[in-house]
Amino acid sequence: MAESVAYKDKVWEDVWINTTCGACYCGCGCRVRRINGVPVQIEGIPGSTMGGEDGGLCGKGVASIMYYHDPNRLKKPLRRTNPEKGIGVDPKWKEISWDEALDEIAERMKKILADNPNKILISNSTQRGSDGPHQHIYMLAALFGQQANGCFIVGGGSLHCGNAAHMMGGLIHGAWSIAPDWRYTKYVIKFGSSKGTGSGHSAMTNARLRAKAIERGVKEVVFDPMANFAGGKATEWIPILPGTDSAVALAMCNYILNELKVYDALHLKAKTNFPYLIGPDGRYVRDKESGKPLIFDEREKKIKVFDAPGIGYDDYELEGEFEVYGKKCRPAFMALKEHLKQFGLEWASEISTVPAETIRRIATEWVENAQIGSTIIIEGKTFPYRPVAAVMFRGSQGHTNGIHQAATIDLLSELVGAEDVPGGTMGWPAIRRRYPGGNYERIPKVGPDGVIIPSIFFAHSPWPPHLPEVPCKSPGCVKFWPHATIAHIPYVREREEIWKKLGMTAKPEMTIGISCNFIIDQCDWESTVELFKDQFVVQYDIWVNETDQAVADIVLPDVSYLEKDNWSCEIDAYFFSQSPSYEDWYVHMQKPVAEPVGESRFFMDVTLELLERIGYRDKYNQILNGYYGIEDEELKIKPGEKLNWAEIGKRVLKWVYGKDAEKIQEQGYATWHKPIEDTYWRWNFNSRVPVYMEFLINAREEVERICKEVDLDLDYEQYTPLASWFYPTVYEDLDDEYDMIGFSYRDILHTNNTTYQNPLMDTVSQLCPYTYTITMNEDVARKRGLKEGDVIWLENRYGAKEKGVLKYMQGQHPRTLGIAGQGGLWADGRPIAKGKGANFCKLLPTYLRHYEPVTGNIETAVALKVYAEE
Repeated sequence: MAESVAYKDKVWEDVWINTTCGACYCGCGCRVRRINGVPVQIEGIPGSTMGGEDGGLCGKGVASIMYYHDPNRLKKPLRRTNPEKGIGVDPKWKEISWDEALDEIAERMKKILADNPNKILISNSTQRGSDGPHQHIYMLAALFGQQANGCFIVGGGSLHCGNAAHMMGGLIHGAWSIAPDWRYTKYVIKFGSSKGTGSGHSAMTNARLRAKAIERGVKEVVFDPMANFAGGKATEWIPILPGTDSAVALAMCNYILNELKVYDALHLKAKTNFPYLIGPDGRYVRDKESGKPLIFDEREKKIKVFDAPGIGYDDYELEGEFEVYGKKCRPAFMALKEHLKQFGLEWASEISTVPAETIRRIATEWVENAQIGSTIIIEGKTFPYRPVAAVMFRGSQGHTNGIHQAATIDLLSELVGAEDVPGGTMGWPAIRRRYPGGNYERIPKVGPDGVIIPSIFFAHSPWPPHLPEVPCKSPGCVKFWPHATIAHIPYVREREEIWKKLGMTAKPEMTIGISCNFIIDQCDWESTVELFKDQFVVQYDIWVNETDQAVADIVLPDVSYLEKDNWSCEIDAYFFSQSPSYEDWYVHMQKPVAEPVGESRFFMDVTLELLERIGYRDKYNQILNGYYGIEDEELKIKPGEKLNWAEIGKRVLKWVYGKDAEKIQEQGYATWHKPIEDTYWRWNFNSRVPVYMEFLINAREEVERICKEVDLDLDYEQYTPLASWFYPTVYEDLDDEYDMIGFSYRDILHTNNTTYQNPLMDTVSQLCPYTYTITMNEDVARKRGLKEGDVIWLENRYGAKEKGVLKYMQGQHPRTLGIAGQGGLWADGRPIAKGKGANFCKLLPTYLRHYEPVTGNIETAVALKVYAEE
């Protein structure tokens, strides 16, 4: 009894608060125990579909409590006093007040915006991706009058993981990425993807769904250079050379279509553009009046526009020769069949090192498990049943042939009809119906040529695309690269030359970054420093990181998610981080668990103050009203109103959730039923997948013309309508000296390099044999006289090098070297992270030829030589 009284005397508060985990960009629901105002424990929210089993969190999430307790947190704004910038240069920080910081930032912004708004670059990051509003950062481009995504640059990870995959995800699924329908699938092929076994979108949700699928007996085949997070847990791991996935997939498609002669004809007729008639030049034959693509109606024996009333799905002809307007034409499907014949099993084996017999067997298993023609009844509704899924992400698409890697892997699913149906390949939800009694709803549309227009998309929508053109107005040159989801050109070593040739005069003068570390987590460090050293760089973060130390002028102390009132973090992220399977909606928000550390402030509140100082606040209010579609005059944010982010949230949430808004804010999340037809929407939505990428023909014509006019050397051969094979540039750099292929992979223990500063994750990482080491096939290492535990050097042919500790690995392709994530850190402001692991990104050359020419992916494999430290 005395002990109980003593406890009550010392503990006046012991509560649990629901919020959203901010340790990565997955946005899992979590709850935090707070005692006497101090967060002491984090766990998942039971029942939430945003997380693992019964709402479970990963180790990063549980350990993220250290964001609050880290004594190295930035507590006051810092101003660089040393005009010199660069790696190893002391910035000579000086603490300043918030008013001093914002006065200087606002003054510079006003001058640049008056001159040319495209001279300001904006960046956020996947470092703490769910730790802030998603779309609201992109809104600044529209607010400032910048050209779409042309001034938005990658701040940590995205350039390595997304442009081709996101473009194809948007065109095919109306979503940001893809995953298997773990609930009903029987057979999964992964190409360079750790969905369900590692980090990535909806990581713990996928892990939970996959675990149940494994218990059910699903077969999981993984093509990967190493048997670690994905390959090590697979039913079958198949070692493959980096960037050669499309060779294997093309050979599989050829074998399926031209040898087995098996495919889902109804799906191809109804849900793809393969029936569209193409002329000798490869372009659609279009109706002269409407401009719509034409097809041949087999039943009526007539040429019609593709969406003519009364055509049954089975009426579309996939084969045949026709004449329209005096021009010979045929369905695009015929071009595909003929095109695929060049990609034989032995050919693919020679390129990828995967045995031809293995490719044949996997292709056969794929078709057998697809159950073409079968249906399934779920909740009284009948759907096509295709229990096979082919997924890819960073590992396979992060190459200079990225768009063709993504398109080819998708083709496997298209041939058997396994797209957004039970058991198949799923996009993250393309449809978000309103909360009962609420108003916010996102429904995709059908655009030109029958292609889906995503209801929401980061940076810019992939459809409809515009033709490449010059002069370019923004540093990202997205007028010339319209298919780049996020701009890549600022990181290219020849950027000044490219800007000049493409008529781009808005050389960046300022960068505003949110939790970014672009100096060390993109590519060649030297080239990246050159981009930023003459700019005025402002960063928001909770620590002083490597980018801050090297090039930042002002660093503003942000709050961690544990101190944040962020109602918007997951409302508009449903297509990015929700459950891709048939589960109820759970939309969490971040509620402040503790008071801000020191003088730290939430970056959205700081942004609102900056907008007020530079005269853009009223316009931003209008953009917010329009984005959420607020029609209620009482809820609209009006001119002259100076609300903070939490106050804005109260208005928006009343619009989004109606009369339940207050209850939802109190509990920290909203949940409602996701209709099954919105999960498996493919046959309820009248769109077609542009598997035949006709839009690239016109794009190529313009790219080729412009390149010749301005003397720009670009590989425009990849602007071709059918998925094809192109060697990644890493293979051009290989020779007898630089004979190993280096690649990096996501370590499940870490979110890029942010979590290297977490002492709990550091402890676990030191127990893991791979996190802080460089892996190499044991037999190859022994033949070269390299011993486990040796300090080795990796060096590329352009002089960049990195060292680390060697770790043997049997389950690794003999021609590869692997590095986990983004170690090799050196910032004084993160002493726990300092000196841990090796940095892969500094080894990536960043010449234009090392970027995929259509979407701008950087080549994420590099030719290296390896030797022991003397």
